Amino acid sequence: MWKRLKVVALGSMVVMMATTTACGSTPKSSKLSAPTPNSPTQSGTGNTLTQSLSQSGSNVIQSGNVDAVLPLKVINNVNYVAASELIQTLKFQSDWDAANQKLLIGDNDANYELTVNTTKAMKDGSDIQVSQPFIKEGDTTYVPVSALSDLFQEDMSFEISKNQLKIHPSPVAPIESEDAADPSGTTNELGFGEDPQDPFKGAKKNESPVSGNLLLENELQVWSPLGQDQVVPVLKNVDINAMINKGEQYLGVKYKFGTGPYPETGKFDCSTFTQYVYGKYGIKLQRLARQQATQGTLVSRKTLRKGDLMFFYVPGRFKTNKTVGHVGIYIGNMQMLHASPEPKNGVQISNIDKAYWKATFLRAKRIVY
Repeated sequence: MWKRLKVVALGSMVVMMATTTACGSTPKSSKLSAPTPNSPTQSGTGNTLTQSLSQSGSNVIQSGNVDAVLPLKVINNVNYVAASELIQTLKFQSDWDAANQKLLIGDNDANYELTVNTTKAMKDGSDIQVSQPFIKEGDTTYVPVSALSDLFQEDMSFEISKNQLKIHPSPVAPIESEDAADPSGTTNELGFGEDPQDPFKGAKKNESPVSGNLLLENELQVWSPLGQDQVVPVLKNVDINAMINKGEQYLGVKYKFGTGPYPETGKFDCSTFTQYVYGKYGIKLQRLARQQATQGTLVSRKTLRKGDLMFFYVPGRFKTNKTVGHVGIYIGNMQMLHASPEPKNGVQISNIDKAYWKATFLRAKRIVY
């Protein structure tokens, strides 16, 4: 019995602590909190408050039943959790905007902006007010527990119990990397297909990549800042092969989480890249991948056309598999043009006929034809 308990305990250790202040920076180590097994909870009873914030589907693969446990800290008689621990557990990226005293959080673009020493935040491009302020002590930003539901209700399932934040694992075992095999062998049923009637199907003329930091004077005109209202046509007729050629000129341009306008930074994140390329052809996409996923016409994974936007979730053991975290442009022949930190760092072309992309695909949207 002791031997079996020892194996279970060793197998359940989870490392969750990091202080992240910039995209791609090396995390600083901090005190670890040991995970504890799941136990039945009573919603709204005593000191336990249950928040079931993600729905589990049927016929899913179990990924283990060990919660991630994050300690709470009392500041000015209010319960807080370190943002760095939350970011590490949910496998988010983050960046610190020192000029505006904001912590940026998200998958491959910044879905959340938390302004310290205020109750102001931005979620998916919309302003939101929380009941207690965000606080920064040293290099660590703290999020009030009362704001977790308002901010992260689509991202995780959790409960507060005995001065701890317990985050429940996703019921779906994630495929963590693009080249990883599917352990369940089920993604063969999720293959992509092309619309045989696509008028732009076939070869396209290649153009030379952008060299150095070449920026055109009018490139600021295609940039749309976060939160700005956009009027986007349901469908717009453009030369899609030319648009793809234009996008491929930026192959190799580096990725930066939550980056500003490309003409100013020389970098892209996933949604600024799609916004920028579409903007070159008079189409104003919204700033974030989650916002862009609400635009256009829904398309089946089996009838993709060149120029379709493809949306994916970014997998994580403690994160829902229903929330958009990445966007790319379908360019034909089972290939996608996108800006990503992995497997390369920057604008790249990926083969979507892989288990990772099949499993993490959420939807496709058609903006152009």
